[in-house]
Amino acid sequence: KPLRIGFSKSSHCTATMPGDMEMQSCGEAGESGESGVKRLAIGSSLVGALVLVVGVASIVGCTSLRFRELPAHIRRMIDWEAQNKLPPWMTSIEEGSPQGVAIVLGQSLKPDGTPSQVLIDRARMAKTLLDEGKVVKVIVSGGDPAGVGHTEASELAKVLMGVGIPAESIILEAQATTTAENIWFSLRWLPKATGQLYIITSDFHMARATYISREVLGYWYKMLEDTYKNNPDWHSATKLYPRLTLHQVPVASFCGSNASLNHDDDPKADVTTKSLALRAMDELKWLGSREVPNALFGSPMSNILYIWPIQINVTKDANNPSNFEAAMAVATRVAQGLCACTAPPEGVGPEIPYPLTFPLDASLPTKRAAWREVIKQCRHR
Repeated sequence: KPLRIGFSKSSHCTATMPGDMEMQSCGEAGESGESGVKRLAIGSSLVGALVLVVGVASIVGCTSLRFRELPAHIRRMIDWEAQNKLPPWMTSIEEGSPQGVAIVLGQSLKPDGTPSQVLIDRARMAKTLLDEGKVVKVIVSGGDPAGVGHTEASELAKVLMGVGIPAESIILEAQATTTAENIWFSLRWLPKATGQLYIITSDFHMARATYISREVLGYWYKMLEDTYKNNPDWHSATKLYPRLTLHQVPVASFCGSNASLNHDDDPKADVTTKSLALRAMDELKWLGSREVPNALFGSPMSNILYIWPIQINVTKDANNPSNFEAAMAVATRVAQGLCACTAPPEGVGPEIPYPLTFPLDASLPTKRAAWREVIKQCRHR
């Protein structure tokens, strides 16, 4: 039975195979047109789909399939030029350039499918950076690790557009399942001449996100320096890969005092029902126990690899000790400061004055091993 490829106005890319199986390979239901969002979003997924389609076609005897025979509107949506190039003399990274790009780190939606308040707050911060001219594009990153049938990136893009960010200013990255992958896969879509990278996330998540971002970027630079150091096309005296300037953009969460609203004692409760205090304590715990750096290397600590298919051994990074100490310092101060925020950060109930002032001191306020005592004191407050 011949393989048939169809492309509908709802932006589904499907292939009909023997047995009338349909494979959805790109796009999200309800999206239409060739916006900047969608064109870049399916750059990776559609390429993968086409490779799969060609392979299946040869199996079932449909050997006449050619890329040039695909409808022109599909071919146009594979925007090869939008992708960052790896060789240092071709890369989109221009060290020192004022042009900035923001990566908005996502979070799962609430059980009813609506975005959480922290997600909306992050989207508003992205709009602020755009309005101020600090960034030219906003990358939303996230696949479908929960298996709900749509990507976190597509849902976050809707939130961004809901706060007034135009579609053409949004780039979707739909592979990532973790914070490390958010950074790694987003590097593929940096616009030409990017020199500044802004990481937008919530206050409680900023320390871990920054630590992971620094380690991922450090690995990226070293990997490419080792790969191209002897290439005659790289005319560089230092043989250092162009660097991005990393900016932390912590978003203040709603700090509520009504503890009766949280479900901190229910391990099965949705994360959006957890108090801001608990979320900050969990972040400190994941760093203090070294779960975060250990998860970047070796056997996977869960059914989701932190970065597929690479491994980052942070012990080989000379900057890791200082990166980790700074992360621990910020996470400790955040946990101590947000300890009074016993309600979920969803904007419900009485609000108390926000207890943190950024940027926070990145020197450890206590011995690193004292993180358990910080959590203990907060729990019994």
